[in-house]
Amino acid sequence: MEPREAADTTARGNPRRGAARNLGRLAAADLRMLARDPLLAFLPFIPFLAALALRFAVPLLSGVLERTLGFRLLDWADLFRAVILLFPGMFYGMASGFLLLDDRDDGVSAYWGVTPAGRPGYLGARLGLFSAAAFLAGVLAARVFGLGRPDLVRELGAAAIGAAQAAFFGLFLAAFASDKVEGLSVLKALGGLDLAPLAVLAALPLRAAAWPFPQYWAAEVLLGRNVRPGIALAAGLVSSALWIAALYGKYRKRIE
Repeated sequence: MEPREAADTTARGNPRRGAARNLGRLAAADLRMLARDPLLAFLPFIPFLAALALRFAVPLLSGVLERTLGFRLLDWADLFRAVILLFPGMFYGMASGFLLLDDRDDGVSAYWGVTPAGRPGYLGARLGLFSAAAFLAGVLAARVFGLGRPDLVRELGAAAIGAAQAAFFGLFLAAFASDKVEGLSVLKALGGLDLAPLAVLAALPLRAAAWPFPQYWAAEVLLGRNVRPGIALAAGLVSSALWIAALYGKYRKRIE
């Protein structure tokens, strides 16, 4: 028996090993597709470049503002840290969304239903891989930023909410955009969500306008300004799940 055939036989006999092998193949295929597109190949690095730029820009700007206005921007470094933790979810979600658009345009998504995992399994695996990458990238990008008061436990919670945004952005693009050009326009409209963490500074009832958005709860996890971090983490994950479920329903109607 050939080595490859033996490996396939072993995988069939061990469902977990077979699932791991399929995930590996999917991840490798997605990486190849990302590498072929200059825009998509650049997206995974943007959160780290932004974190590095802010690491030097925030202290410089803080010095200018403190001398001219008496405002110390560095006192709000933790808020910048929260935004940095969310960045990978947005950009990795963009990458997954563009790949979903390509699959839809090429007709590949029509064949997902006949695979052993089925359409939900295939889609869940792809979005799960990008979400896992966004989680790790969020924690690492916060370390690159370096400012504020590092708290690994809270950062892990905020990164978990940020990771869920990879699925949110991916499904939103695939559900509402017709192509990549329109997808970029959709992303500009979604850019307003980057302001949601600022709502932690607002008073009620204005702050309540940000409650439906997971990005707000990620900032609350990290800062603990208005609610306990554990409650904020639960609220952020629940709101993420609700958004993802709604967007999946919309995307499914789009491809059927």
